[in-house]
Amino acid sequence: MTPDESPADAPGPASPPGPSPLAPADWSAAPPATPRPDRAATPLLAALGLGLAAHLLTWRAGALGLNAALWLTLFLAAGVWGTLRRAQPLSRAGVTLLGVAALFGVTLAVWDAPPELSLLNALALLSALTLGAAFLRFPELGQAAPGRVLGALFTGGLRFMYGPFALLERFPWARVRPAAEQGRQAGRLGVGVALALPLLLIFGALLSSADAGFAHALGHLWLPSQQLDEVFTSGLTLALWCGFAGALTYPALMALRPSLFPRAGDPGRLGLIEVGVPLGTLALLFVTFAALQLPTLLVGALPSGQTYASYIRRGYGELMTVAFLTLSVLLAAHSLLAPGLRRSLPYRALNAAVLLPLLVILAGAAQRWGLYTQAYGLSTIRVLGAAFLVWVTLTLGWLALCLWQGRAGRFAFPALLLGFGLLLGTTALNPGALIATHNLHRQTAAVTNDLRRTPQQANAWDLLNLGAGAVPAIVANLDVLAPGCGPAANCVTPQTIIDDLHDRYDAPRDPRAWNLAYARAHALVQGLPPRSPFSR
Repeated sequence: MTPDESPADAPGPASPPGPSPLAPADWSAAPPATPRPDRAATPLLAALGLGLAAHLLTWRAGALGLNAALWLTLFLAAGVWGTLRRAQPLSRAGVTLLGVAALFGVTLAVWDAPPELSLLNALALLSALTLGAAFLRFPELGQAAPGRVLGALFTGGLRFMYGPFALLERFPWARVRPAAEQGRQAGRLGVGVALALPLLLIFGALLSSADAGFAHALGHLWLPSQQLDEVFTSGLTLALWCGFAGALTYPALMALRPSLFPRAGDPGRLGLIEVGVPLGTLALLFVTFAALQLPTLLVGALPSGQTYASYIRRGYGELMTVAFLTLSVLLAAHSLLAPGLRRSLPYRALNAAVLLPLLVILAGAAQRWGLYTQAYGLSTIRVLGAAFLVWVTLTLGWLALCLWQGRAGRFAFPALLLGFGLLLGTTALNPGALIATHNLHRQTAAVTNDLRRTPQQANAWDLLNLGAGAVPAIVANLDVLAPGCGPAANCVTPQTIIDDLHDRYDAPRDPRAWNLAYARAHALVQGLPPRSPFSR
């Protein structure tokens, strides 16, 4: 029995009336039935089809690109079709999140993001896919509290372990079992062969690896050991893809609820004094800090004893942490406050007292980011820091509006969509090209200012590590990146950069893993001089 088979908030069959308290207990009676997902063939068949599609799209493709976008679109279509086929309502929020996941797949086919942004995009894609599958048939995500969303994410992680087995257990095997009385011996034989093949592949591959003589003998009977290893690897990859698809298909088409955790009641029991004291103290702390920041914000006067270097190197990460923790504190205070006090004017005033000075703190963080960029140019971390600053600012504004209207239940889903949207927008800006172009311009234009007395020198290897998006700027500025340096050791020459570009982008990608940025980089590199015969 899977954890989804005994939900606390799912409708189930009516329980029969219990025995009279005066009657003797019937210890032989079966326990009352708990709700379980209906037996259905569609979820398992859909998972197997999606797993096979993923295997065909990725096997020996070498990378993710167009194949990821195609598979995510297939999953979205399969989830919508399977839900409508069973005459179940679709959740707008669930479809929206699956569409967001498909958009992240499109970014893999168009842009080549720097490594840090690629990691964040991968986490966002998995989160959107997991939540979209969990809420595809449940409309409550639009009003779900942040804890409910986190619970659904945690549940999605657990379902990667038991979801595929739940699909197997709830498949209507009785309908496909051959009936002996009808003489379907061929069907029985087919089932036996289907069950025997995986055993032969797995144990045959293991025994072949253990003994060369057995592998040689088996090669004469069936396949050479190298081909047998390839068949085993391909079969194992196919099984993993089917398991991945099953872990998403189970909540999308079969599970009884989006989260294993019961829907929490309203725990608010505290009064204005208990909540007001910590919020008021926090507001006083923020006002004090903001007052000290105002001279720097308004006239550029640095705090006593600080230089620009020490001012901009410290504080940005800490201020972003303060803003994010404030978001969590305000949500926690709202959940702890008694429901009847959440629309009261004193509580609204407390929220405003915390949020208004926080705007000054966020302005100080933005100023530090700007100064840091003036001094050192752009980098992936600085671009992501700017995106996070925008998300925190807009999210705090949305929270302020929700708290003022007494509708905090509407906060989580739009804030989540805003985060996904900013990641997609940041990726669409093509950060690799943006950073390379900006830093190369600072070098060629010999940009100097109060924070930088000498022009910035762009680092060729840092730009190369930005991905395929930076290649056009690199190719157009080879002489700038590699000025003459004589016979010095580790001297970077244009040919050194050309050799590295050949190593990275000479080979064309598999059509299934096609990526627009990589295709452009590959075309540019083909027009460069050939690799040096002395290069590695």
